[in-house]
Amino acid sequence: MGLFLVACLAPALAQAPGWVLYTHPDKLMSVRFPKEPTVTDQAMPTAVGTLNAKMASVIGKDRAYVAMAVVYPSGYAYDVKKALDASRDRALASVKGKLISEKSVKLDGFEGREIVFESNHTFLGVARNFFSAKPPRGYTVIAGHEIDKPDPDAEKFLDSLHLGKKVETKP
Repeated sequence: MGLFLVACLAPALAQAPGWVLYTHPDKLMSVRFPKEPTVTDQAMPTAVGTLNAKMASVIGKDRAYVAMAVVYPSGYAYDVKKALDASRDRALASVKGKLISEKSVKLDGFEGREIVFESNHTFLGVARNFFSAKPPRGYTVIAGHEIDKPDPDAEKFLDSLHLGKKVETKP
């Protein structure tokens, strides 16, 4: 009975009071944050052209939630597996992180990867990266917290992500 109750309540928990739905302006992704996120735009010059990224985040004293969608130039082609490898490697390098675990994941028809990492022996993070080749897009969500202060909301944040046709919009 308890497991049945949890399964029935899971959708309601993802929409718990106080949680805020963020939907990318181009409806590329949606995710729920524990409070209103800060949204920024970034133009990143690269060897393949300028990548446009929109990032939403809630950064606290001992935890962080980040969601980002990257739009690649039209006609850009890449191998999804190589993109997932490169994304993992760049993320770990940027935080001087150590990979703890890694597994393949699927979400809403997208191939992805979940990595668990540690940074500076003080921060524990979980990142879920997804890519689509056509159209060329990248999607990332990260939940992290201080190692000695577990975050009971991290999984709820990560599990609220939707992509493509499953993107949630406000009524």
